[in-house]
Amino acid sequence: MAEPPVLSLCLIARDSARTLSACLESIRSWVDEMVVVDTGSHDDTPAIARRFGARVFEFAWCDDFAAARNESLRHARGQWLFWMDSDDTIDEHNGRRLREIAHGRHSPNVLGYVMQVHCPGTDAHGQVDCTVVDHVKLVRNLPALKFDGRIHEQVLPAIRQLGGEVAWTDVHVVHSGADQSLAGRKRKHERDLRILHQELKERPEHPFTLFNLGMTYADMEEYERAAEYLRRSIAVAGEGESHLRKAYALLANCYAQQKQFDGAGQTIAAGRKRFPQDAELLFRSGILAHQAGRLQEAEHAYLELLGQRAERYFSSVDRGIVGFKARHNLAAVYQDQGRADLAELQWRCAVREMPKYRLGWRGLLESLLRLRRLQTAAIEIEHMLRDVDLRSTALLARAQLSEIRGQGDAAKRDIAAAVADYPDEIEPLEAFCRFHFEHGEPYEAKLALRELSARLPNDGSVLHNLGTVNVRLGQYSAAVDAYRASLRVRPESESTSRELASALALAEQSPEPRPAFKAPARVPQAVG
Repeated sequence: MAEPPVLSLCLIARDSARTLSACLESIRSWVDEMVVVDTGSHDDTPAIARRFGARVFEFAWCDDFAAARNESLRHARGQWLFWMDSDDTIDEHNGRRLREIAHGRHSPNVLGYVMQVHCPGTDAHGQVDCTVVDHVKLVRNLPALKFDGRIHEQVLPAIRQLGGEVAWTDVHVVHSGADQSLAGRKRKHERDLRILHQELKERPEHPFTLFNLGMTYADMEEYERAAEYLRRSIAVAGEGESHLRKAYALLANCYAQQKQFDGAGQTIAAGRKRFPQDAELLFRSGILAHQAGRLQEAEHAYLELLGQRAERYFSSVDRGIVGFKARHNLAAVYQDQGRADLAELQWRCAVREMPKYRLGWRGLLESLLRLRRLQTAAIEIEHMLRDVDLRSTALLARAQLSEIRGQGDAAKRDIAAAVADYPDEIEPLEAFCRFHFEHGEPYEAKLALRELSARLPNDGSVLHNLGTVNVRLGQYSAAVDAYRASLRVRPESESTSRELASALALAEQSPEPRPAFKAPARVPQAVG
């Protein structure tokens, strides 16, 4: 008689044909069986799962991720159960480590193992922006260990109810197949809110449900509604709630996004009173102090963050805040303090830690150019030009270097090359606008600013500059429209209000000229 499997994969899926093959291909060598519960697919999800050797079961979707997840646990035969999502993958190193843990020795009171989910951003191959989320992903196959919660389901409460413990590991999977398109994110938000509000009716004032509502609204940039739910979550949360630290950090960010800086500061102080070494709260306190001009306080916050020993606690945090992003921010503080040598050191540390961190390279190069260390800057730029992920930043830095040396044509060529080669990036188009704006080529600047304003409709400075270019062209009515649009975005801008008044006066006093059209030397291509 065959021995029961040691390690089972438990997976739920629906219309996952786009990602499921990569998921199962990555995990199948490391588990003894694969269980896939299909919750109502209309595509080839069940067939794909069977093709990879999974046992497939059907389950009617009922707006309850925990119910579906528990159905997958029910069918698993392994001693240990590992769950992942259909758009996750695991590499060979982590797959091998997972198998070693499951087949190894275990303390009797350990009922689960904590692993991480790496959620990459949309930067250069997800290498820079990456949120790391802790989950209990490997659990013993015990009938009492069930997931709870219609969405953002958890198994940790069941482990605690049994008096069990969890052990921490360095194993991680990559959430590599999530749909990051606007339409995809909109569908996800609508689904999450529907389920969360349903759950809140069933469990009024449940701290984790309130937290998830706040987190979802914050992700949708509805900061006022997000703050309401986060405040309620904090008010009713118990001291041991795993999400409580994050609730303070999210609430502080909601206040900051609404320019309620006193509220942000008070929230950070309250959070740090309970969690004095929390990395995200320290990071946010540094940002807030820097924005307020309290440079020494900001410096101390970042140094404390970089110098502290890592704590193990459940978190969902950008991994850069305890390393290269904190160093970048500290460099900016040193720059504002006039301590250029220390700023350069921190930027060099940041790009050594994360070689494709373009903001760090930009900070370093701008510092070198400001100090007129032109040859050093030129050497760094030539190094960057050989890396496709850094080339646009290098081209724009070389253009700055050429401007400093009085080589305007060379600068113009590099900026045009960056716009042509990287049409989806905003930074080259911004540089194109600035160059033509500053070098007295208003038609080119206007065309570029119009495209930039279409891509950044909530950037008041772009609209202000568009108004100024229109004034230079004698197109006063267009200038008035641009200034008014800028004020709708940032009504507190005194400079835009003054320019609007001036443009209105010019529009009333002078008939608008009709200058002959001058073809631009270089027009950035529109993005479809």
